[in-house]
Amino acid sequence: MNQPDPKPSAWQTPGLSHYLIVGMVSLSVIGLVLARREVTAAAAIFPVLVGILGITLRWRLAPVVMLVTLAVCLKLDYPTSSQVSFRVTDFILCGATLAYLIAQYRLQSMMNHIFPVDSRRREGPPRWHVGILSLRYQPEIAKERRSPKLVSREEIGLLILGSGLWATLAQACWHLFPSNWGNPGFPTPEWRAILMTWIVGAALYIVFGLLHYWAQRHMTAQEAMLVLQDELWKETRGEQRRINRWLAWARLRQRKEV
Repeated sequence: MNQPDPKPSAWQTPGLSHYLIVGMVSLSVIGLVLARREVTAAAAIFPVLVGILGITLRWRLAPVVMLVTLAVCLKLDYPTSSQVSFRVTDFILCGATLAYLIAQYRLQSMMNHIFPVDSRRREGPPRWHVGILSLRYQPEIAKERRSPKLVSREEIGLLILGSGLWATLAQACWHLFPSNWGNPGFPTPEWRAILMTWIVGAALYIVFGLLHYWAQRHMTAQEAMLVLQDELWKETRGEQRRINRWLAWARLRQRKEV
């Protein structure tokens, strides 16, 4: 009897191995950059360890936790003066962090899943599933994963090139951004971050508002009627529920009288 071939590891799967290498190299670069800064060794190693755990254990919150810990490390090392010159290490750290985040999320899309699951679609052999008030014998819920075979060399090349280009653009925008315009007394890095957050948020709000208006203008009569009916139900659902309840009570009363 022929034994089935063992499932290859992630390092032996072409698509997965590419992103694993990109993620590990990016974390190595982040560790080297942090080692050159005036922070403690534990603080410099902690973001790298969080990133490694995220890649090996497929931890969903690893990118967010890694960014938070990295921000804390940079806060301990960032210059306190208002005149901050361009540093090559900032550019390298920005590109490496972006490359790690992209690799981490794409690994999750291939090894775990990032799309909402459909409980009606199931795959694999049936198993016992214990719920709060139920016990079912059925297969596992099917999870939509991206096939590693779809990963190409052009995709990896664009990832590396795009990380460098976006890091360059981010550094240019950060240093060209006004540092003391309307500053009520915040430190320069914090005030720049606040201004950029407000400006980007306002720009996105305007863009999404225009796109929503454009979509409404291109609706058909049936689609517009459906939207209006939905809005009418949202605004008057309490009154409609009360009226229907009284109508149902009146019908039941009439039947009893007859």
